[in-house]
Amino acid sequence: MERLHGFDFHDSCRAYAMQLRTYTPQAPLSGFVDYFWYFEGYSPPHSKELALPDGSIELVISLSDAKINLFDREHKDLMRTYGSSVICGPHSEFFIIDTSAETTVLGIHFKPGGIAPFLNMPVNELHNIHVSLETMWGVRVQELREALFVSKTVDDKFRTLEDSLIMLASRPLIRHPAVSFALNEFLSLPHTRPLSDVIGQIGLSQRRFIQIFKAEVGLTPKLFCRLRRFQEVLNRIDHAKSVNWLDVAIACGYYDQMHFIKDFQAFSSLNPTEYLLRQCMHQNHVALPN
Repeated sequence: MERLHGFDFHDSCRAYAMQLRTYTPQAPLSGFVDYFWYFEGYSPPHSKELALPDGSIELVISLSDAKINLFDREHKDLMRTYGSSVICGPHSEFFIIDTSAETTVLGIHFKPGGIAPFLNMPVNELHNIHVSLETMWGVRVQELREALFVSKTVDDKFRTLEDSLIMLASRPLIRHPAVSFALNEFLSLPHTRPLSDVIGQIGLSQRRFIQIFKAEVGLTPKLFCRLRRFQEVLNRIDHAKSVNWLDVAIACGYYDQMHFIKDFQAFSSLNPTEYLLRQCMHQNHVALPN
């Protein structure tokens, strides 16, 4: 299934346009991948953006000569280059992306735990880090990029990526039943049910369950649920003009406003009002001043 989106966004400095196309792969990949995406024409007035954490894993492939650049969290002028492709591991911290050059990129947004069959390592080893895709898949990455370049249309590129990803699986496309059950609970009822209740239904010790969950999803269950709550806040206030922060905090399961603000700052480095003023086209991206 494919969706075509044409956007015309405005920020406080100027207007800019871009195109985003997304594609939902067929089964069995649809159980592990949210969507593929194709992105071009993004040229904002700022050169850096904060990318806020949501615990997901993203695979990004450049379809131009431009390299994929990120900046150090502590030393924001220190650039790190990852070549033509990168895996963004499950993050619980913000990171800084380079938006100074217009690029064309293709990506995979995995469902929680969805990348596990494609790696020969526990997913938690990628927590809060970026890794060049060549490190994971070797020469097959260059073969994939060449096939993507040969594919003439965006539709062809999506089909090439879908076929290639199935071939790149190093393990059967099967989820651990305990992780699958827990994710269904966490994603559908993130705040109304204690974590201990969910673990109690699984039939494993808490220690064993946390070990399995981290290996497949990349985060502890507690941290994953905190991130889901933070993301629910962002969903509720997405491009809002005014917000009653106390109402949002209560609706999203925070026990008081101070708890809410502390969590918000921990994940974004911003207070909620700053976030609203600087939010970009996507709820997880925030402009940094030049």
